Amino acid sequence: MTGNAMFANAAGPETRTQEKEKPFVSPCVPDVSCIPDAPCSSGPLPPALSERLEREKIDALAEFAAGIGHELNNPLAIINGHAQLMLRESDDPARRRSLATMIAQVRRAYEMIADIRLFARPPQPEVETCELVALLRSAVGTESSFVEEGDITFVLHVESPELSVVSDPVQLRVVLGALLKNARESMRRGTVRVTCGRDAENRPFFAVEDDGPGIPEDVRPLIFCPYFSGRQAGRGLGFGLAKAWRIMQQLGGTIWVEPVRPHGSRFIVVLPAA
Repeated sequence: MTGNAMFANAAGPETRTQEKEKPFVSPCVPDVSCIPDAPCSSGPLPPALSERLEREKIDALAEFAAGIGHELNNPLAIINGHAQLMLRESDDPARRRSLATMIAQVRRAYEMIADIRLFARPPQPEVETCELVALLRSAVGTESSFVEEGDITFVLHVESPELSVVSDPVQLRVVLGALLKNARESMRRGTVRVTCGRDAENRPFFAVEDDGPGIPEDVRPLIFCPYFSGRQAGRGLGFGLAKAWRIMQQLGGTIWVEPVRPHGSRFIVVLPAA
């Protein structure tokens, strides 16, 4: 069974595109009280300092990812190789299940290392002219196939049918997939509303809104941090939103989240004007 995907041309009143553009928000900015030229107050950091800290943080993460990848890949390869060999030689169902679980966890560790390295050093965008509405329709159709019919409904409001953007369609699709998956996993039942159009400065945008419980105010500044998750322990660690933020940084766009009343969240992505 697949979920419902509804497409319509509408004014899309849910998304407030006339709002003032959000300032540069650097996820997980560290304490700067001991950094020269840092402000003494607890207010927002100056943009230049915030961007400098972000570059230094990502450079440090890249060095960490390269080192941890080198140190862990060899023992993981040995564990994986021995587990594969024992799996081929074993006829005991219980033992085979245990070995299969071990192999799956090794692959998960590989993926975690790859995610960190990709976040720190993403590939350069391969830009081309692409249709944003077509990308949205495809992503919504794919995501709706992961839910049972009637549980979650996906609704697409198209404010501007002609939305050609000059960007990397593959990386944009990763951003779309991450936001739609996050919305889907935030609730058991409800509606995911996707809106696209142009803002007051004629820049293309899209927004993904859900009916979930929302993101607590104290958690919101951390939502784009790698491996941060507001979910209960044991439900997995998040990297999708961090990748979405990093990709938009590479593509020259912006992404932020705002609360929806009475509950829910809206993620807004603004792309550079062509």
